[in-house]
Amino acid sequence: MHVISIAFGTAPAIWQFVFKTEDAAQTAWTNFNNFSPESGCYINITDDFGQTGTFDVDKITGRMLENLDMSQQAHVERSLRQQRMQAKFQKAAESDPEIRAAMRGPAVLSPMPGFNGRGN
Repeated sequence: MHVISIAFGTAPAIWQFVFKTEDAAQTAWTNFNNFSPESGCYINITDDFGQTGTFDVDKITGRMLENLDMSQQAHVERSLRQQRMQAKFQKAAESDPEIRAAMRGPAVLSPMPGFNGRGN
């Protein structure tokens, strides 16, 4: 699956168009990017799921073609990197004397001798 995202307007809104195959997405991408000014001020795009958009070419602020399978893998890799960083942080924190002392908290004094107040 592939997505073409189009940002437009002064306070950008983003519309996404979804395509089942790379070929369909590439065709739409090529058509979208090869407009000529003499063809008019508006451009149309239709995806594989029946969505059609018409855009004023002067109001488009950005566009992106995305391969969803590769994007998914990128999210997995970023999440793994985050987990590795957290594991390194935890290991460093456990070996830091000042942090270890702070994690133990303050000593608690019992008002009575012994743990149960009976002196034993």
